[in-house]
Amino acid sequence: MIETEKPKYQKLKEYIVEAIQSHKIKVGEKIYSENVLAEKFEISRHTVRQALGELVNEGWLYKVQGKGTFVNRSPEETVNTSKTIGVITTYLNDYIFPSIIRGIDSVLSVNGYNISLSCTYNQHEKERLCLENFANQNIAALIVEPTKSALPNPNIDLYEKFSNLGIPILFIHGCYKELNYSFIVEDDVEAGYLATKHLIDLGHVNIAGIFKIDDIQGHYRFAGFQKAHLDANLRSSDSRILWFETSDMEANFKPQSVQFNNLLTDCSAIVCYNDEVSIKVMDMIREKKLNIPENLSLVSFDDSQLALVSQTKLTTVAHPKEKLGEEAAKAIINIINRTKDYYDLKMKPELIVRESTKIYVRS
Repeated sequence: MIETEKPKYQKLKEYIVEAIQSHKIKVGEKIYSENVLAEKFEISRHTVRQALGELVNEGWLYKVQGKGTFVNRSPEETVNTSKTIGVITTYLNDYIFPSIIRGIDSVLSVNGYNISLSCTYNQHEKERLCLENFANQNIAALIVEPTKSALPNPNIDLYEKFSNLGIPILFIHGCYKELNYSFIVEDDVEAGYLATKHLIDLGHVNIAGIFKIDDIQGHYRFAGFQKAHLDANLRSSDSRILWFETSDMEANFKPQSVQFNNLLTDCSAIVCYNDEVSIKVMDMIREKKLNIPENLSLVSFDDSQLALVSQTKLTTVAHPKEKLGEEAAKAIINIINRTKDYYDLKMKPELIVRESTKIYVRS
């Protein structure tokens, strides 16, 4: 009996499956584009599309709109029966983190999952310890707030180890550019835009900004800050921008800080990275015998409890907090159950106007 030659699309399918099984291409990695595969195998894009479509249907691959096709966990992989979800955040007991964790746990618990918590204090060394600890536990998945997300991460090898074990990872608040993993975040560019536009709408033109340089949220909020200026045909001066790192936060927010004193020159309003920074800034402004909002308007981010504890209640862009935690928990359960393989959700921010901003009247 003469054996007929396999169809070209079948040969391509077998090549990709073999590459996945031998770990030449790893879970979460993006595969070649249709054009590259068509040229490499000397076949039509239609044939490539047929092969990739079948592999998606069979569970070997998944598509992300506008980004490409990625390697999924093997469809014959044994389902992890663990009911524990590891959760890694930068902090645990203060600020907005208890609300986020409460949101995660409220969804996990009603779906039969346990939560195991760990925190990094925004340090890469501690993040590695957290990951190594979870690698030695029987967990079903990880929800992670990245550490110093704007910087290159030295722990990528451990994240890839979890992927190779078929343990899904979902990032919140940001993600590492080295990894194409699911994420759920607040739209920080839009948040920065809303905060700055509010001040511009009140008549402020010389607006200062304080942003965190080692976390990606700071970069995105700054991008929104810049966009609001551009849309209003205003210039944002470098002399009115203060960047700070996690490690030098305290040094930057003291009355004798040269950087902060320079920042106040010729500005009528300040956009602060978050409520925690805003409280420090308010204290420093009062040290100079200035008043908020009479002398300076202030806008912040997160709408934490800190926004309400000061004598002057903060105008701030609300963080979804508990809602973000709930969405993250729902997403990771869907990923575990293969209901959905990828999330890139940006939650819409909301401006909460209180007492720290007012209409600017030029003298």
